[in-house]
Amino acid sequence: METNQISIYFHWPFCESKCPYCDFNSYVRNKINHKEWLNAYLNNIDFWKEKLDNSVIRSIYFGGGTPSLMNPHYLSLILEKIYKNFSLSKEIEISLEANPSSVEKKKFKDFSLAGINRISIGVQSFYDIDLKYLGRKHSAKDALAAVEIANSEFVNVNFDLIYGRQFQKLIDWEKELNFALSLGSQHLSLYQLTIENGTAFKNLFNAGKLRGLPNQKLSKEFFVVTNKLCKNNSFNQYEISNFAKEDFQCFHNLNYWKCGNFISIGPGAHGRYIFNCSRFSYENINNPENWLNKSIKKKIPIQQNKKLSKLEQFEELIMMGLRINEGINLNYINEKFDLIPKRIINREPSAELAPGQLDRDSLPDYEFLDKLIELFVEENKKIDDIIKELGDKKEILSTLRMLKRNEFKRKQFPVGPKITKRAFGKDWRFPITNNFEID
Repeated sequence: METNQISIYFHWPFCESKCPYCDFNSYVRNKINHKEWLNAYLNNIDFWKEKLDNSVIRSIYFGGGTPSLMNPHYLSLILEKIYKNFSLSKEIEISLEANPSSVEKKKFKDFSLAGINRISIGVQSFYDIDLKYLGRKHSAKDALAAVEIANSEFVNVNFDLIYGRQFQKLIDWEKELNFALSLGSQHLSLYQLTIENGTAFKNLFNAGKLRGLPNQKLSKEFFVVTNKLCKNNSFNQYEISNFAKEDFQCFHNLNYWKCGNFISIGPGAHGRYIFNCSRFSYENINNPENWLNKSIKKKIPIQQNKKLSKLEQFEELIMMGLRINEGINLNYINEKFDLIPKRIINREPSAELAPGQLDRDSLPDYEFLDKLIELFVEENKKIDDIIKELGDKKEILSTLRMLKRNEFKRKQFPVGPKITKRAFGKDWRFPITNNFEID
């Protein structure tokens, strides 16, 4: 195994009840032998120790299901086992998912003492009626209390909210989100309700019985408002559904999205790791009882282990890179796969320029230019206001004259979907359109 940073995920597959929108590998069981599950996790740590001997653990994540239903003492024993068998990063992030039930709230302090330094609470809504629609067992009062207790016990607190819910109005979501942003947490995971295959909601949807869902236009408005309010409150979007204050991005999840190495322990959990200079993808046995039986007997509870081709790795990097605001790093991808000649990546823009001529010969530097175009095109600011903000009147007027003179070139582009109201043509932003709208 190559020396590298790696994350560890533990999947606890049990919940008190199954939410109708959830497609995770989770189950409801009347009786759970917590000691057997502890031994199963410990045996799996021993297995991975042999393969990951030189790795440094950067993050640990307990997800589910509802892992806060675990015994805090057993969780501390799992962490102790990791501490004894692996090297740890000085900045290690140890996360636990929890629900706002009274049983779980009482454990928050014990989880903190066990070593958890980041908690993620499945609030989903601060309205009782919406919690009922979502099939949640806690109340809005429980949710608020859980967030307040978590903020008193942990430095790093996230909670989840679902929007685009049944019969939800945009003004109500604005009010709810502003309230959530005021609670003092460091991270928010904000998900639009999606109807996933294999869920109770999907069955209701197929039967025409899931009423009150937003149409596509309203869904877009929800998304725009969500991003705007978070930005105004210093919660920076770093992934499609995740927002954080400065320095509070979730490293564990970022490691997934950046195609880092991670091992996963528990039923149905997936992992990626490097062994003998090759990258592998694997999947644990889905059924919790089958996974447990194999693990207790110290047998490998993996149902699929596959060496990833260069093409498969490339596809993962592209797809995951599209999720994060940081985007796709072409230089990094090229270093790994040697796809694009460096002269192409590093070459400065040269469209319609004479030999040896550069954009900067007639244009301001790109940072200034990007800001100018954003203010003028996207935000539709008046020239006097732009001059007040950017300061260089001569450069601004000269650049905008060139922009207007070359409008005819942009009108020559083919017709395509209208992305914003400021599209080129009658407006400005590319591509132009012929009254195309999405319902």
